[in-house]
Amino acid sequence: MTRRLHCRLLCFLGVSLLNVGVIAAQTAKKAPVHPVSKPAAAPTGPSTLSGIYTDEQSARGRDVYLGSCKSCHAPESHTGATFAKWWRGKRLSDLFAFISERMPKNDPGSLAPEDVADVMAYLLKMNQMPVGSAELPPDADSLKKFRIETKPASSSAKRTKP
Repeated sequence: MTRRLHCRLLCFLGVSLLNVGVIAAQTAKKAPVHPVSKPAAAPTGPSTLSGIYTDEQSARGRDVYLGSCKSCHAPESHTGATFAKWWRGKRLSDLFAFISERMPKNDPGSLAPEDVADVMAYLLKMNQMPVGSAELPPDADSLKKFRIETKPASSSAKRTKP
């Protein structure tokens, strides 16, 4: 191989490798970046164990529940382990939005915001959450600060010695 041909071949290979590098760099810039999603931070502040509804509000909520919810839902589907599984660790505003948008099943979105807050107070009462001195506000933004906590299961099945 002549020296001139050898130089041209090396030059061609060098330019080709350079082009491959440039194309790879451009492709890398265009590739979508998928950020690692962090788990949502648990809400801070008062919780459902802080006494955030009144007895009067839960009584009104019971009336709404009996009129609009009970035909499709048994109280057991909103208490204990079932309630904890669906809602523990979430914001109370999430529960408000769910009820507001999806309930009652036969007429979704038909409950007034005040009725939704009252039903939520009744759900908290059914789940043995403590009563407080102020009512739950009837809007999702005001409820974002509250986190849903549940009481630990009672250990009434303790063994006693004979």
